[in-house]
Amino acid sequence: MKFIRQSFYLILGLTFPGFWVVHASGFAAALYLPIQRLTHAASSTWPSLFTALLLYAGATIIFECLYRVVKNAHP
Repeated sequence: MKFIRQSFYLILGLTFPGFWVVHASGFAAALYLPIQRLTHAASSTWPSLFTALLLYAGATIIFECLYRVVKNAHP
């Protein structure tokens, strides 16, 4: 189980910069466009960073919850 957890965090850490670049270039722009319009930001850099961080945090929370459920299910 430790290997699965370490692998997940390694993959998460290595893919985040690439995902942020793709996200900032327009992939799933509907997530950061409201923030960009609300703040009148000309650049999509920091709104896309914020939403990318939220997506990765959500994935981490879901993974940790599932990991702990599975870990506690086996004595």
